Amino acid sequence: MAYYKICSRCGASLDPGEQCDCEQEAEEKQNKILRLLTREEKNGQYTFDWLAAERETV
Repeated sequence: MAYYKICSRCGASLDPGEQCDCEQEAEEKQNKILRLLTREEKNGQYTFDWLAAERETV
């Protein structure tokens, strides 16, 4: 019988004492997306900043 636990959020198999980082990764991904969006002051619409996206991937 294997001794491990399963993350209730993402289903990952974790070693004893291991903490799943799925929530932290999801938050980091959300923050990255928000950094790439800018809000236009004239009309309040959000636009994607393609130049920032290129800098993020380099």
